[in-house]
Amino acid sequence: MVLKLKLGTVMSKTDMTNTGMFDVAFDLQKNGQPQAEPVKYVSPYGSAEAAFIAIPDPGSQVLCVYDTDPDEPDSSIRGYYYLGSVMGVIPGLNNAVSTGNEESPDTPPETPYQDKTKEGLHGPASKEGDTPLLLQKDIHPFPERFQDMYEGKGVLPERIGLTNYRGDALMISNRFKGNKDPNSFQNHYVGMMSGDGKRIECIDSPIVNGIVMTNEHKGKDYLIWSSGMSEKSPFTEGEYHLRTHGPIRQYTLADRIHLWVEEGLNFDVENRATGALSPADPATRNNPDGRTPTDPQTKQPTGPPTGLKDKSGTGLRERIKERGDETQGCINIISRHNNISLSALEVDSLITLYAPGENTKVIIDTGGTVDIQAKKKITLQSDTEIEINAPIVDINGSDTVFIDGGPNIHLNKPHTGDPK
Repeated sequence: MVLKLKLGTVMSKTDMTNTGMFDVAFDLQKNGQPQAEPVKYVSPYGSAEAAFIAIPDPGSQVLCVYDTDPDEPDSSIRGYYYLGSVMGVIPGLNNAVSTGNEESPDTPPETPYQDKTKEGLHGPASKEGDTPLLLQKDIHPFPERFQDMYEGKGVLPERIGLTNYRGDALMISNRFKGNKDPNSFQNHYVGMMSGDGKRIECIDSPIVNGIVMTNEHKGKDYLIWSSGMSEKSPFTEGEYHLRTHGPIRQYTLADRIHLWVEEGLNFDVENRATGALSPADPATRNNPDGRTPTDPQTKQPTGPPTGLKDKSGTGLRERIKERGDETQGCINIISRHNNISLSALEVDSLITLYAPGENTKVIIDTGGTVDIQAKKKITLQSDTEIEINAPIVDINGSDTVFIDGGPNIHLNKPHTGDPK
């Protein structure tokens, strides 16, 4: 048994047997057309239960081995066996062969083979250089995912992986330039990526050291779980950073959601929406709920104080006096079927409702009662006026009630502005 090697072009990987065989044209011709011969796929690792499978696409240049005399009694192999794909620009080979069209992508491409007339199991022996011609000049030695594999050192390949014509890839990158280089960088990662741009990567580079998940919306949607940091990194060690330009929905069907800070800084919930994106009426520059748009920097109105016409179409309404704009910028806490509790449990804890704006309000709107219970003092303080309106006002002070109003106190008498 004598084994020899041959270079050929993959013509089709259509396989009626479903065994991984594909068709390769070597140097056999019939009626001026290249004749494809079946090649058996060989994997560097595989069995009936596990394997690494990457059957080459049409147009690939492949290196195959065959027995020169398979009819010998002691021959154990017959036909061609795939050894690997030839990468890079190989003089004399057409490794930029078309892969067909969209309707029939596995159609054998038109390839300018040298004229051969003798048929046989393997075709006649090729003369040196007597191989398919290289037609295209503007070709790259590697797929797009590997175009920058030499970027680090300039002469050393620093990426390994698997990719297809769409750009779907499994990639290991160890590219870097030394710290003394003016354009130094480190790009160490293992990742999966789709042709459309979705990525899941485990990165060991100093700027982004952690686990990264992104989609094709570059810069808009990503999740970073940082495991380290450097002076150039915007992320803290252990930081879980989620950014999205769409909604975030988290829920449990049958249990609880518990968020807490064990030993650290504050727990902040913040809404930075200014309302600038809410729909606006072109005439008034007001959004439909009636709030006057405000410049987020100067805090000055950018439109007139009047809103849109009401639903009846009669007249213009001013900004809703009680509620203001509730479409954007709000924080809503809702319990649909039970209580809402706000607790500060330290012995000297403070609960603050802070609304410093000149026209802000604090509204408690309930269909039932409002109870304020304290074991110590209750203080109501205003720089202008405290007003209590009710059909019945009941002030109970046990044995003593103090009402201090200076020289003028009005009880059961309309306030006319006249101190007398």
